[in-house]
Amino acid sequence: MASTVFAIPVNIDHARRFEKTGSTSTALITRQDDWDVERNELTTVASVGCKPITVIFAKGTIEPGNVGDLVGPPFFNALDDLIGAENIAVQGVDYPATIGGYLIGGDPGGAQTTAELLNQAASNCPDTQIVLSGYSQGAMEVHLGEAMISAEVAAQISAVVVFGDPFKGRPFLNVDSTKVMTYCFNDDFICDDLPVVDTYHLEYVVDTPAAAAFVQGLVSY
Repeated sequence: MASTVFAIPVNIDHARRFEKTGSTSTALITRQDDWDVERNELTTVASVGCKPITVIFAKGTIEPGNVGDLVGPPFFNALDDLIGAENIAVQGVDYPATIGGYLIGGDPGGAQTTAELLNQAASNCPDTQIVLSGYSQGAMEVHLGEAMISAEVAAQISAVVVFGDPFKGRPFLNVDSTKVMTYCFNDDFICDDLPVVDTYHLEYVVDTPAAAAFVQGLVSY
């Protein structure tokens, strides 16, 4: 009987190859110790008001808070740099993000929460442009949650950005492919749907500036 391996991390000696990559800035690197792993600006919209852009982000497996610390915060910082923090609300997806959830193809409750947040954003802020994003198992939640919403809600999604996506290559059912960007290292086993976390899977911070630029090209503010 085949066994499942989930190891953190595995070091790979051969040269790095990329499907898509960017370069990170010194400013992003120096800010990393101050990254907030909890963001709840959609669920508190009654007190802070709607923003032109609402980012809904699902963290990766065993990451802290509701947006994690590997990809979410540097992505938000890159968006702030390009678009302006005053134009952006960020909401994390609260879900357990356990290894078990990853192994069954994504946590069902996380997918439902993602869909509920999309519905809430569309209902409470009908003029906001939604950016849906996730890393690792969070990318699974993005796929699964997006499939649960109506066409009317999906019409408010301006961009989908996923990093280290175990479902790489699967289309999003309600979002046109021109609005979707997937970042996967060629040698990231998780992107090949293999349950092994290598060092490549932990380095998507390098793609966050390019991801923010992709979003900038699809929104208005």
